[in-house]
Amino acid sequence: MKIFIMTDLEGASGVAGRWSDIDPGGKEHEAARRLLTGDVNAAIGGAFEAGADEVVVLDGHGAALTILIEELDPRAQLIRGRRVLELEGLDASFDLMFAIGAHAMAGTPDGLLTHTLSTAIDNVWLNGVPVGEIGLWAALAGDFNVPIGLVTGDAAAVREAKSLLKQVCTVAVKEATSRFAAKCLHPKVSRRLIKEAAATAVKRAEDFAPFRPERPVELKVEFHDSQSAERVSMRKGVVKVDGRTVLAKGESMLEVYSLILG
Repeated sequence: MKIFIMTDLEGASGVAGRWSDIDPGGKEHEAARRLLTGDVNAAIGGAFEAGADEVVVLDGHGAALTILIEELDPRAQLIRGRRVLELEGLDASFDLMFAIGAHAMAGTPDGLLTHTLSTAIDNVWLNGVPVGEIGLWAALAGDFNVPIGLVTGDAAAVREAKSLLKQVCTVAVKEATSRFAAKCLHPKVSRRLIKEAAATAVKRAEDFAPFRPERPVELKVEFHDSQSAERVSMRKGVVKVDGRTVLAKGESMLEVYSLILG
């Protein structure tokens, strides 16, 4: 059993505040890194406990230098550094994917640090359905027939994952009280829950189905400003819908993602 773990920072246990607090140079940056690494270690531990043979972790936040490699469970391998693909290193050899530290899509009213990829994007639709990073990851993984079996993050992210994927293990480590504040479980509690959920996901791996949107795949993105839309619309295969919105269609999620968001 081979597990791929995608990670993000905003949905990690105990992480809250503004981006200026948790980004490099911020007063909570190092604490946030430790908290995320702890959540990832819990998922790794649960996966191996349940019989996983290999675990590969992708550092998926910002410049992808967030996870503390010296503190990471040594049984796992870590992909870090500026990546070319959103799910760098994922291929059809993996049996299951986890998303650790996820957050809800841009515009979610009761989510923490909500956005989709960046604050330069207002909305994303996949085959006409609004999606955030969880949906984009699920569809990209679906190109390789890899299902998502576990999502951890704030309560809004967990709700989003359940609504889209139906069958998925989840752990809500906190609940937003506003966009930049949250009521948080103690990290010891959330890590125990993550470890248990990861073990359950591995044991139930055959219950999860890859998320494969109907073909052709249509990806539509509304940017926050017209300049971004204008720039992307110059790419071959991209259609400009209005001043801030572009659209692309293709036979795979990776194709349309690369056209608009790559």
